Amino acid sequence: MRKVNHILLSALLLTLSCDPEPVLLKHSEIVADGDHTGIFVLSEGLFNRNNSTLAWIDFETGAVDSWKSPTGTSYDCFEKVNGRRLGDTANDMILYGSHLYIVVSESSTIDILDATTLKSVKQIPMSRDGRPSEPRRITASGDYVYVCSFDGTVTRIDTLLLTADRTINVGRNPDGICVANGKLYVSNSGGLDFNNPDCTVSVIDLNSFTETKRIEVRQNPGSIYSDGKNVFVVSRGIYDYGKNDYDTRLHKIDAENDVVTETFNIPILTMDAHDGIAWFYGYGPGGTIQMLDLERGEIINSDFITDGTRIQCPYGIRVEPRSGKVYVCDAADYVTPGSLFCFSPEGRLLYKVTNIGINPNTITFCDNKVTLRRYAGKPEPKGHVDRVFEYMPAPGQFVNLMPQYEEGDDAQTMAQKCLEAFQSGEMITLGAFGGYVTVGLRSTIHNLEGKDFRIDGNAFNGSSEPGVVWVSSDENHNGLPDDKWYEIEGSEQKAGRSVADYTISYTRPAHEDDHTPWTGSDGRSGSVLHNKSHSQYYYPLWYESDAVEFTGTLLPDNITQENDIWIMKSFEYGYVDNLTNNTENALFDIEWAVNPDGTPANLESIDFIRIQNGVIGCNERTGELSTEVSTIYNLNPKSE
Repeated sequence: MRKVNHILLSALLLTLSCDPEPVLLKHSEIVADGDHTGIFVLSEGLFNRNNSTLAWIDFETGAVDSWKSPTGTSYDCFEKVNGRRLGDTANDMILYGSHLYIVVSESSTIDILDATTLKSVKQIPMSRDGRPSEPRRITASGDYVYVCSFDGTVTRIDTLLLTADRTINVGRNPDGICVANGKLYVSNSGGLDFNNPDCTVSVIDLNSFTETKRIEVRQNPGSIYSDGKNVFVVSRGIYDYGKNDYDTRLHKIDAENDVVTETFNIPILTMDAHDGIAWFYGYGPGGTIQMLDLERGEIINSDFITDGTRIQCPYGIRVEPRSGKVYVCDAADYVTPGSLFCFSPEGRLLYKVTNIGINPNTITFCDNKVTLRRYAGKPEPKGHVDRVFEYMPAPGQFVNLMPQYEEGDDAQTMAQKCLEAFQSGEMITLGAFGGYVTVGLRSTIHNLEGKDFRIDGNAFNGSSEPGVVWVSSDENHNGLPDDKWYEIEGSEQKAGRSVADYTISYTRPAHEDDHTPWTGSDGRSGSVLHNKSHSQYYYPLWYESDAVEFTGTLLPDNITQENDIWIMKSFEYGYVDNLTNNTENALFDIEWAVNPDGTPANLESIDFIRIQNGVIGCNERTGELSTEVSTIYNLNPKSE
């Protein structure tokens, strides 16, 4: 796969009416943009991977702030300044007063940064009754910022004390928040209940901070905006898997009387507005940017971009009110770093920033001077892995991406990239059935009472890709994983539902976008399907052989289709990427290690771990089941 160079495109200092062709600029050249000192771009990363990032584009230097991180060139200025990651799935941010507030949903925190240095001055945990609140969106008014969370609450944060002082209940799974006419408006999506979403907008009086009304709209309301006089809310309805799209509506709410005055049948998912005009896009790849007259509810431009530039997958949009420039985030394939596009009011590309972050979603303009200093301390490596002996993935849609293959890489360099991923909290893929990784531990993990170690994946309810775990002890004390291996007996082996020593072979396809065929030792055959979302070669590019074979424990099929939705069911216990991280049944006990005949191995400790994808499964919508794995933790550190 070719290397993606980080470049910046910009128009030279000419009047916008001239609309010159974009000119390729080097980092050392200056971007002429007097509207602001720069912009922040927030990227949510990937679910359960702790890789949300914050980028700073300085208009004085014309460059994205970059630095050399342990895993290569990084554009994450948050980690640069604070010496730690922002967290898991950063959804929203707002620059208000002297602070930048960042909503990190899966980490369930609000990180508050000094807007001039980006140093974290406060991290507010968001939880209720001991459970994560999953904050989603943020807005501000007066002396407070307000955060809606998926647990059905809105929290008020005092901007002077930087503390959460009140929380109230609203509808189910709120997914949008805005201020209009002295009130908060919160869209209650009910998105976690697929077949019965919510259909209301909560109205909250700012003075009393109480809910005064719920306005009924269509099902699954999400994005919500205000022009001061009216509130506009997007209702998505129930996702249509046949059409691969939502059937969206845009509701106009009179903020004086709190009633819906109009509903427009327009395919909006996300928008931004200025002077009565909204720039918006719909769901999915290939979406165009359109323009809507908010007063009349009429589309006045069905394709805003006039110079042929195409956005692969729009994921955020912002209009700069002074200049009329339109900024669009492009998530690309949702897995690799996306881009930021800046267009003139006439729809011509002014500049483009690539590699901005994975799934960039929010843009914030900044007027103050920002000075970033690198964290003086030395970040501690995450987890308990200090060597990767083998990285042998089977073909899969994330292979050659997680970690990324570059020309000249071999087994040794790919193993080193895996080590860097383990130690920084990044995810690696094992590909389809049989793919595996073998790691060495920083120190021995002892078999004590209770669970002994944890291996993080990215499973969530309905999306499990279970991997089988093997362990070994360094009995000959040579520091190499060449002693006897023992399988961790999970629920399916225990119940006799697994197949031991199942062998599968994969053949390198002739072309990059071909499916990868496989055959199993029981006579079954199939293909790892190549999809449109991930266009790279699925066969590991550093493998010299045109065929590769794996032998491992085959777990039962866990992929089903229910109500036109593909479900990857989890097993009870004993597997990686099977249950949500850190839940009790996602942890591992050395006591579960068994001999080949199923008798207890009675290990006192382990020094090596091998993780291997244990399932065969594929569908045309989400692709093959491929175990993903990141950090490994010792749950008994006091035993070292």
